[in-house]
Order: sequence, then structure tokens, then C-alpha cells
Amino acid sequence: MAETVGLVQKLKWNAPGGWLFAYLGPDPSSTTLLTVVIGPADPPHVRHSKQGVMRLLEAAQLGGYPVAAVHPSGSVISELRIDPLAICAIGQPIHGDFFAVSGAGFQPDSTLVFEMGGASVTVTPDMVRPHLVLVGGLPANVPVGRNQLSVRSAAGTSSTVPVDVSAGPLTTVRVLHPGAPKAAPYTIVFVANPAIRSETGTIASDQVLTNRPTYQGGVVYCMQNLFMQVEDVLAAQGLDARFRIVSIFDPTVSASANTALVQEDAPDIMETRRAVLAPFLARYGENADVVIALHGSTTHTRASAWFTSDDPARPSTAFTYDAAAHVHGHFNTVPGSAAIPASVSTGLTPLHEFGHAASDFTNGMIVDLYVDGGPGGFQVNKKFRALSTDPIPNNFANYDGAGYTSDLNRDALGYPASWVSYHPVLIDPTRPDVMDNYWLTANPLLCRHDRLDYDFLRDRIGAKASR
Repeated sequence: MAETVGLVQKLKWNAPGGWLFAYLGPDPSSTTLLTVVIGPADPPHVRHSKQGVMRLLEAAQLGGYPVAAVHPSGSVISELRIDPLAICAIGQPIHGDFFAVSGAGFQPDSTLVFEMGGASVTVTPDMVRPHLVLVGGLPANVPVGRNQLSVRSAAGTSSTVPVDVSAGPLTTVRVLHPGAPKAAPYTIVFVANPAIRSETGTIASDQVLTNRPTYQGGVVYCMQNLFMQVEDVLAAQGLDARFRIVSIFDPTVSASANTALVQEDAPDIMETRRAVLAPFLARYGENADVVIALHGSTTHTRASAWFTSDDPARPSTAFTYDAAAHVHGHFNTVPGSAAIPASVSTGLTPLHEFGHAASDFTNGMIVDLYVDGGPGGFQVNKKFRALSTDPIPNNFANYDGAGYTSDLNRDALGYPASWVSYHPVLIDPTRPDVMDNYWLTANPLLCRHDRLDYDFLRDRIGAKASR
């Protein structure tokens, strides 16, 4: 059975006679002429089918997608299909804006290749995951107009897809990854903070909205930090392929109490204003599990995070901690959040703050390990002795039927003599915990979570992603 695969280079219509001439091929100079003919004796269902083939050919020509036309004898098309594409452009490529491509099996050395008129431009991405290739800002040397896009690596080159490159305008809401195809995938939203509430209560515009490249660089660093480090709590077994990831950058927003997503805290801390986050995101049709607000303050540059407030009235997944019953809530009333400088470029700050934000006020807070105290309540990863001279118990906790031992030595950092707190055993005993003072190691990017944090976060995020 004859089959021709190619782009629809040209269509010629003879509407009164019910004829369509379709020229299929790799380029306009090399085509195969095929036809669709609606005969006067065709019954209604056959006419309807042939009209559908005509409409699909027209749509494929406009979109630039290849088709496979089956023509058993001669040139008359009997069947037409569009085969699944190996890659998918996430939104329109625009100079200076984020651009992402989804797919499967991307290699670490993958590049994006844009081809037009026999010339090609290769773009090296800022992040590659097996399911996602991300560019923080599309270079201006990619030609404007219809390009054929492929993903290339030493392992091979993907099939091409058509993309229409534009010089602008830049987007306000950019989906960086659509996540699992469901109504409520686990969602992380990055947002350029419009305004800052000062320590004295005044509201002022945040300069981050005047510096989009710095903001986009901050988002890229955060994503690299979350998904590409030795610590794979969010990446193992492709968990992050299920996440919806969105960026919001809206320079038209005026400074007000409702748009000040962050506020200063002495001496140099910036924190999120939890009550305004969800209403602000709702303006753009977004609901988040975790919000990361990137700001441009040069005085309050220490990052911080607030835990999530899960919705106790909606579905959840049960677990036990030291025989007490708790739940991983599938939805929240207030998303977890972090305030991070847009200029962030070193350390594990995004991953550390995400650990706080992804945990829950009621059913398990993941807290800082570099201080002796804590916020009270249910702290997953910190416990306390009565006296600093008391021995650290060998058994730290029982989480969902599994026992976790204590970190008796706190790596090379050691527990200060006055501390009464102690921590769960590390995954890597040679590295400080991500939630501890990772700056005190030679390379913070090699730090890991402790075993309990790791399992708790994997279970909690997995429960939310399953909704």
C-alpha cells in the first residue's frame, strides 16, 4: 500500500467539482501530487469523510505539520493521519523570552536547532531534563518567521516541528512546563514581585519589574537548583515531569498592598505575604502548590519561606509519625511560598527554601537545622533533648512504619555543646543537610537532604501530584 509522508507544500482547490490537489514533500521543489475527489455518487458519510481529509490537509499546511497520506492505487488519498510528534514547543518562541520544548529521552548535551531557508541556528539550553529543554532567553539571532525546530544531541536528532518565531512582545504568563494532563497538576509558580512592603509598612514598587533579564536568570537558576543537583528529591523517577511550572512577569501591575507579595523583616530578611499570594495568582488563572516570588531588593537579600496550609476539608493521604495519625493534604488553602532575590546565582537557596514551602504547618514542617530552636508544633526533621548533656537517642522517628535513626554527629559541623536539638540521619554522611548550613562545605551543590526529609517530601508531593 503506497504511503507518502511530508509537509503540505501547496493546495489547489476546485470547490464546485469537489477536487483538492495536495502537493506533499520535504520542500516546494520536491513534492508528490495527491488528490481528494468527492464524487457525485458518494453517499453522505463518504462525502463527510473526504471533507474531513480536506480540512485536515488545510490545517496541516497552515500549521506546518507533516502528514502521512495513504493512496492504495494512483494518487487518490484514501486515508490521512498526523503521526505523534517526538517534541512539542511549549508556547511561541519569542526573542528574549523563555522558551521550552517538551518530549522524552532528552540527553544532557541536547541543543535546539532552528532551521529556515537552508540555514540553521543552534541554541544551547540553560536546563535539560529527560522531558524538558529550557532556554532562559531566546537569542535574537534565531530568524523571525516559520522555522523547523529539532532537538539534537550526540545520540541523534529528533524529528522537526514547525515554530513561528517572533521578535515580541514578551509574554506575561509563560508556561515553562504543562505538567501531567489533568485538571490540577502539582504546580510551581515563579512570579516577579510587583511591590515591597517595608519594615515600616510603606509600599513601594519592586525594581525587579524593570529588569526582566535578571528575573529570567533567577528563574533559570531556581529550576537548575531544584531539578539538576545531586539532591534528586524532586527529580528522581521523573517526578518533576508531572509538575506544571509557570512564570508570571507583569510590568503593568501598580504597587499596592494587594500586589506587595513580599515584605521586609529586620535585619535583612525578605518574606512572602501569604494572604495576598493566591488572590494575586487568580488574576492570571493560576493556582499554586508553591509560589516563588523573585524580588529586586538590594538591602533585604536573605531568602525565607513559609510552609503550606493544607485544606483539611478536601482529599488527603494518611500517614503516621511516631504512631500519631496525620495526612498529606492534596490541596491547600494557602500555598507554600518563598521570597528569593532575583539575582540568586550561588548555593542551594532555592532547594532549601522549597523544602520549607512544600511542607505543612499542621501535618509536618521541615525546619532549619542550623539553629537550635524551632517554631513549635510538628517538626519533621528536628527533635529536642531535655538537656544538652543528655545523649542523642539512636532512634529518631518512625515514619509510616519505617524507622529512622538519628544523626549522632551532625556531619563535620558537629552539634554545638549548648544545643538540645538533634536531627535525622543523613543520606550522605560526608555532606551537611540541605536544611542545615550548607555554606560550611566546600561545594554546597553536593549537599543532600536527610533520609527522613527525603522520604517525607517525596510522599507528600507525590500525594498532591496524584490528585
